[in-house]
Amino acid sequence: MNDTLNPTDPGADDANQIDLQAAWVRRSSADIQAFVEGLAARLEGDLPGQVDVVRKRDGLFAKTSHVQSITVRTEEFHYLLERHPSGVHTQRARVVGGVILKRDELSLAGWMQSLLAALFSQSGELQRASQSLHDFLMH
Repeated sequence: MNDTLNPTDPGADDANQIDLQAAWVRRSSADIQAFVEGLAARLEGDLPGQVDVVRKRDGLFAKTSHVQSITVRTEEFHYLLERHPSGVHTQRARVVGGVILKRDELSLAGWMQSLLAALFSQSGELQRASQSLHDFLMH
């Protein structure tokens, strides 16, 4: 029995497309993991006291871990990024007096834009952190 695809077989294109999509998903997952790890490290360094990063060990006896979630607290909002097997989920929560009034689900790009805008609006040393985050995203 021959397991190779026959290019003249109408189902061959479908099988090739499935293989390409599966490869893209694997690559995309690795890219997202690297992005989240880099973002967490950058935010922790640039915004001490405003960022909480939750890490999960890669196994029971593993010395390595990966970022599970990032929370950034600004004057008006809390920005939450969570990694799931299906991808990254992001939301922005409006906070008044320590109470969350409203949560908005955002795309990753929308979350980043909103976080950058919030950091730019804060004064003094946070503008430096915002510029650092902007530089990280642009390079």
